[in-house]
Amino acid sequence: MNHRQTLRIALVTSVLTLPIAAPAIAGSTPSLFDAGEPAPASVAAATPSASVPAGPDAVELAALYYYAKEGEVRRVEAETQRLQAKYPGFAPPSDLYAQDTGPKVDEAPLWALYEKGDFAGIETELARLAAANAGWQPSEDFTVKLERRKLRQSIEDAASAHNWDRVIAAAGALDPATETEIDLLWHLLDAYREKNMSAPMVTVYRGILMREGDRRLSDDMLVTTLQKALNDFPVADLKAAIERFSAGSLTMAARLEPLRLDLVRREVAEFTNASGDTDKVPDGEVIALEKAAMDAKSTADFGLLGWYRLKTGQPIVAENWFGRAVDIEPTIETVQGLYSALSAQNKAEAAYALAVRHLALIAADSDFVMAALSPRFGKPELGDIDAAVVAAYATAIQSSHAAKHAEVIGWYAYNSRQFAPAEAWFEKSFEWEKGPDSLKGLLLARQQGGDKAGVKALREQYASAYPQMFEALKSAVAPSGRGRSDVASAVPVREADYLAAFRAKRFGDCIDKLRAREAAGSLDANASLVKGWCHLELNHLTEARGAFLAALHGKGQAGEDAAYGLSLTLLRTGLTGEASTIVGAYPMSAKRDKELRAEIYWQQARASFDAGRYQQTLDALNARFQIAPETGGITQMRAWSHYHLGHLAEARKLFERADMVMSDSANRRALAIIRERLGG
Repeated sequence: MNHRQTLRIALVTSVLTLPIAAPAIAGSTPSLFDAGEPAPASVAAATPSASVPAGPDAVELAALYYYAKEGEVRRVEAETQRLQAKYPGFAPPSDLYAQDTGPKVDEAPLWALYEKGDFAGIETELARLAAANAGWQPSEDFTVKLERRKLRQSIEDAASAHNWDRVIAAAGALDPATETEIDLLWHLLDAYREKNMSAPMVTVYRGILMREGDRRLSDDMLVTTLQKALNDFPVADLKAAIERFSAGSLTMAARLEPLRLDLVRREVAEFTNASGDTDKVPDGEVIALEKAAMDAKSTADFGLLGWYRLKTGQPIVAENWFGRAVDIEPTIETVQGLYSALSAQNKAEAAYALAVRHLALIAADSDFVMAALSPRFGKPELGDIDAAVVAAYATAIQSSHAAKHAEVIGWYAYNSRQFAPAEAWFEKSFEWEKGPDSLKGLLLARQQGGDKAGVKALREQYASAYPQMFEALKSAVAPSGRGRSDVASAVPVREADYLAAFRAKRFGDCIDKLRAREAAGSLDANASLVKGWCHLELNHLTEARGAFLAALHGKGQAGEDAAYGLSLTLLRTGLTGEASTIVGAYPMSAKRDKELRAEIYWQQARASFDAGRYQQTLDALNARFQIAPETGGITQMRAWSHYHLGHLAEARKLFERADMVMSDSANRRALAIIRERLGG
């Protein structure tokens, strides 16, 4: 390839730009800007660099060659004058008007196929033209653009399929400091983030953000890139970057204002979710978020501010924010928040009334339903309880197998002289968790209901274990309470045989009973879910995976449980990437999400360590450390990774710290090796 062809390739590469915005995804990487590094011209201001290069670069010369090839003499003269003004002493190249040699072939059919993206058709047409024109080759312009379009298609297809390894393989050779198709770099950032490769991700961000002078990207591209970086870097880093880009440009400062608020939201959420003592968010930032929330009437921000004020010990203020959110569009989270704020002020009746108003909404969270409704069942002096409340409470107990709450509703039924329902609930409570209180209730309910045979049966089976309960029957007095809300309709239903086997941990029996049901007809999502758990308990990973996949279509809690079970199965199988995809695609509770991501990062760390990729090991361990504490074994892996990377001082510090917590011969051997390498 001659000098002219090289310049033409540079020209083609420089003019292909198609930015596409992409959403930010959570991650964690090192500092975006090195400490003490001076602000680059592209960050400090939107003006070009004051220094003048010695001569035009390849792109500028390529433009000159292109105009000459097309015979546009006036544009050649204008471009020459521009370059001479910019680079004193510049003279046009001697081969500027050299003519291409070779057969002249009409490439119009090729370009038509190119516009359609028909790569197979292009290959066929190239073969036909080459056969018909001996020695012919397609123009450099077409060749370069075709290869570029193939590269784009490869990257986009891989990104759509979440095949991050293939994205990195295809886009990893792009130069972040000069690449003009920024959306390809955004795909590469997504891939690095998903693979926990923080070091190359930093390189790409810096290449995009720190271009100077004429290479500085548009405000749109810079803002989108910073939006993608929102969860990839420490808040302090991002604030510094925003300040640098905003300096001297009111327009850019205004464009970045929403990003400032997003950072405040992140700080508020991190403070609220953090365990232990952490620094509060600066008051000025919280006030700015409050103003934005009021202006936009954002229920999401109202809820975020409510939880923040609740954690900072301001339940009255929290009640105000949660109340605004619930008035506009109540959600489980905001109703729970408002309930918590009211309870913190000892407004028990108002909290209970709130839960009753939103029974249908909160029904998906059995634990919250039981916590919110149970106090009222222990206060008969407050009068009847609405039948809908009894039904909601009973449903929550049944779905969660909460033995203590089954006792509560059992005593409510007993004290209102509904002995048959009381017996059913006490029986369930005793089945789920054997104890004296539930046995006592069961005995009294049978005695008051006249079931002498039932009392006798319990005596024969449990008198030796609970003698006091049977002695108390002699002095038991029948309840005198008047009849209250009917509990009969809320009597617990008998469990299916396969579910009873599962509860009893007879997993093989559970699977057999499910197979019998499956032979008679398809299983619903709940049955498939139980089937998945039984197979997982028996380590039948292939069968468990299939069962959980079948249960994914289940609504509400069943669907979430299926995604959780499938993720556990994939992790046990070693399919970390697939597990990560499931965790990202399906909603899960914060606790489950944290548990699974911690295991995903740990498996990624182990795989990287075994393969000798020690920086990637540290990246994965750092990501895990953000959500879960480290055990001694994990700290040892971290220390050895630093050792293999040559960070001997850091490795020694980690081994010493680990040995102080728990003396271990492996730590001492490692310290001896490090001291020997350090010379003492």
